[in-house]
Amino acid sequence: MRAFLLFFLLSVPAFPQSYTLSGKVSDMAGHAVPSATVTAKRVATGKSFTTETNSDGVYSIHDLAGGDYQVSAVAGELQASPIKVTLAAAQNTDLTVSPAPKGVEKRPNAPQ
Repeated sequence: MRAFLLFFLLSVPAFPQSYTLSGKVSDMAGHAVPSATVTAKRVATGKSFTTETNSDGVYSIHDLAGGDYQVSAVAGELQASPIKVTLAAAQNTDLTVSPAPKGVEKRPNAPQ
């Protein structure tokens, strides 16, 4: 019986571990930003995962694989520059959004 139990335990495939990325989105004054869209883009695959902050500016993205992600947030004209986060355990990442730059982006060699 012990041999069967040992065989059964060794033959069960290991399940990949999943992680949760959570945090709070705030503006430059420290106020919570509700309804901001938070995106975590996995560097290795380019796959993106998105969620929206609640009324307190809090977000959670569940069931992420371990690895490197670029995490950013956008709320209207406010945006947070992407930051690199390495998930190896539950990760709490707070983001601060600031006004997006104004004006039209100039392209090289564009007609004036």
